[in-house]
Amino acid sequence: MRIRAILILLVQAALVAALVVAVAGRRLPLGIPGEWEWLRTPAPTTLIGPMLAGMAVVGYAVIVAAGLRSLADARRPAGLVREGCWLATLVIAAIAIQAIIPTGAPGGFGLEKWGYANFTPSSSGYFRVAREQAARDPWAFLANYPTWIQGQDTLHIGTHPPGLIVAQCLLMRAMERSPGVAGAIERMMPVAATTGLRLFEDATSYPIPQSDRAALYLTSLITLLACAGTVAPLYVLARATAGPRVAWAAAAFWPVATAPVLFQPIADAAYPFLSSSALALAAWAARDDAAGRRVAWFLAFASGAVLAFGCTFTLAFLPVGLIVGILILSAPGVPARRKVGLVAVVGVAFLSLTALGWAVTSASPITIWRWNLRKHAAFYDEYPRSYLPWLLVNPVELSVALGLPAAAWCACGLLGVRRTPRAASITFGVLVLLDLIGRNMGEVARLWMLFLPPLLLAAGAGMERLGAGPAAMAVTAALLGFQTLAIQSMIQVVLPVEIGARSKEHVSHPHAQLGVDEDELAAADEAAIGRQLDGLAAVAAELDHVPRLEVREPAEREIDAAQLDGEGDGHVQRIDVGIRRGAAG
Repeated sequence: MRIRAILILLVQAALVAALVVAVAGRRLPLGIPGEWEWLRTPAPTTLIGPMLAGMAVVGYAVIVAAGLRSLADARRPAGLVREGCWLATLVIAAIAIQAIIPTGAPGGFGLEKWGYANFTPSSSGYFRVAREQAARDPWAFLANYPTWIQGQDTLHIGTHPPGLIVAQCLLMRAMERSPGVAGAIERMMPVAATTGLRLFEDATSYPIPQSDRAALYLTSLITLLACAGTVAPLYVLARATAGPRVAWAAAAFWPVATAPVLFQPIADAAYPFLSSSALALAAWAARDDAAGRRVAWFLAFASGAVLAFGCTFTLAFLPVGLIVGILILSAPGVPARRKVGLVAVVGVAFLSLTALGWAVTSASPITIWRWNLRKHAAFYDEYPRSYLPWLLVNPVELSVALGLPAAAWCACGLLGVRRTPRAASITFGVLVLLDLIGRNMGEVARLWMLFLPPLLLAAGAGMERLGAGPAAMAVTAALLGFQTLAIQSMIQVVLPVEIGARSKEHVSHPHAQLGVDEDELAAADEAAIGRQLDGLAAVAAELDHVPRLEVREPAEREIDAAQLDGEGDGHVQRIDVGIRRGAAG
C-alpha cells in the first residue's frame, strides 16, 4: 500500500475518533443551539448488540475488499458476468448490513422504530394522513389536494406533494384485500419492530389493525430495499465514465454511510435510489458510442420519467434534474445538437408524465408545487435561521452524513479535477450553490441525502488516484461502519422526541405532555410512580432500557400524543408523562 494511502487511512481513523469523542463528551453541538439540533439518545444498556453489529461490519468490509481485489485484477480484466455477479453480491450484502447495524442501537432506537416511525407526524406522518383522510376515497382526496394543502403546516406534509400519501394508501388497500399476506408480513416482523408498535399503541391509545401494521412494516422493508439497492444504479452511474475499480469503491461505501442507515425507515432514505437511477440513465444516454446513440433517446426519456416520479414525493428532485441537464450538456465528444436534443427529451418526459398525472388525478401539480414552496419559505418565518452559521455547519453535517472516512477519499478525488467523475463534481457544485443561497439551513443530512451517492464517485476516484487497494477498501468500509454504529448510539434523527433524558438545549413544546392512562403503565413498578423511573412505556422504548425519566403530575392543560404529533416539528426534546388518577387527573 502506498504511503499516501496509509496517511489518508490514519487521517480517517483520527477523524472518526475525534468525532466520537466530541459528540460523546458534548463538546460538539449537534446543530445551531436555539435553532436546530439533532437529538441525543440514552446510552446503550448492553454491548451485545453493538458488538454483534460491529462483527457484521467487519464481515462486510472483508466482502467489499474481496470484490475490489477481483474487479481490479489486472491479470483478469473484469467482464460483464463477473461484474454482474459481484454487484448482485453487493446488493445482498448491503441489505444485510443495513438491517443489522440498527440492532446495535440503544433500546427503542433501533428496529423498534421500523414499526411505527412512518405513522407519527413528527417523524413522517404520511401514513396517518392516508389512513385518516385519504384511504376512504383516494381519488377525491387527490383531486382536492391543491386546496387541502393550503391549510397544512410548514413541516413534512405542507412542503411535499402527495406521492407518499398515495403510496401509503396503495399499501393499506393491498393489505386490507389480502389478510393472509398481511398476517404473513406481520409474522415476519422482528421482535423489536413488534415491540415498538405495541408500546406505541400503549402510549397513545391509538389501535393499529393488522392490515395497517403490515403496511407500516412493508413501508419500512421497501425503504430498506430501495436504500440498499442504491448500490446498483450507483455502480452503473460510475461505469458510464469510470472503470470497475472506481465504481466498486463508490457503491461499496454507500451501505455503511451514516445517513442512509440512521434515517431508515423514513422515505428520505429511499430517494437516493431514484436520484442515482436518473443520473445513471442520463450518463449512459450521453455516452459517445454507437450503442449509446441507438438507445440514447430512450435512456434520456427514462431519466426524465424517473425525475417526474420523484417529484411526486419531494421537490428535492428539481436540483437533481439540474444535475442531469449539466451532466448531459458537459459530456465530452458528443455533438452539441445531440446533447441539446437529449436534454429536451428529458424535459419532454418530465412534463408529459407530470401532465398525465394531472389529467388522471385532476390535481394541478403547478398549484401543489407553488404551495409547497410557499410552505417551505413560511417554515423559515416560523423558525428563523441564521444564514452564516448554517453556511458553515451544513458542509460539516454533510460530511458526517456521508461518513468522514468516505469524505476524506471524496476530497482526494475532487482535488484531482481532471480525473473526477463529472457526476461527482457537478453534484458538489450544485450543493455549494444550494448552501450559498440558503436553500436549506439545517437537517441537510436528511434533506440532501439523495445527493450523497454521486459524491461517492469522487471517493472512488480518490482511492484510484492514490493507488489504494483492497486493504484500504476494507479499512475505510470498517471505519465507516464503526462511525455509523457510534453515531446511532449517541444521536437519533428519526423519532420526534428524546426519551429518557431532560434537555434544556431547545424545547419547542416546553409544556407538551403525553397523557398515559395508569392502566397503560401497568408494567411499571407502582412504587416508582412519582419518582424517577427506570423505564417508560412511551414511544418505541423498552421499559427496562430507558433511564432517568421523571414522572410528574400533569399540568392543567394536557396534550395527548395525537395532538403532540400533529404539532411536532422534530424539535420536541422531552415528553413529560402525566399519570391520570381517575377523573381528577
